[in-house]
Amino acid sequence: MTAVPIFVLMGTAGCGKSSVAAEIQKVLGCEFIEGDSLHPKSNVDKMAAGYPLQDEDRWPWLREIRDVLTEKAKGLKELDLKCKQRAVIVTCSSLKKVYRDILREVPEEMGKVIFVYLKGEQELLLKRIQGRQGHFMPPTMLQSQLDILEEPKEEEEAVIIADIVPTPDIEAKHIIRMAVEKGYLPATIV
Repeated sequence: MTAVPIFVLMGTAGCGKSSVAAEIQKVLGCEFIEGDSLHPKSNVDKMAAGYPLQDEDRWPWLREIRDVLTEKAKGLKELDLKCKQRAVIVTCSSLKKVYRDILREVPEEMGKVIFVYLKGEQELLLKRIQGRQGHFMPPTMLQSQLDILEEPKEEEEAVIIADIVPTPDIEAKHIIRMAVEKGYLPATIV
């Protein structure tokens, strides 16, 4: 049986991970996990206070995401390969390759982890963050994320790179088309 496609929408704050993931979920009808919801309270409190997370803060969170993805993939594995719901979407900044390496530890027979890098210019990212209501991540944190960002390379990782300028619904359709073209989703999806 073929592994379940797991799409990790990644990028800095303000790139639209949650908005684009929600639009992809509308099309596929698959599971969507908000990665931020898996942060321990201590991480949320730290970021809300304006302090960037350190690697030691991130390791348990990333392992939790990996474990949740493994369980979700296990539950979907037996679905028909042409079934649109046979996929998982998760949002996770995944700013460094070593973070992505942890998420890729989902057993290969269960899930195929594909990163969807939502790439944008600093000015647009900052404008979006400043326009958000009720999010724990203050605009001052963007620079710390940009400082540690290691952009994924298509020749090294399973990745789709998407520009954040289009609206989330248009961006989602583009990402799904790219996933089909790269063989991550069946052609019957579109």
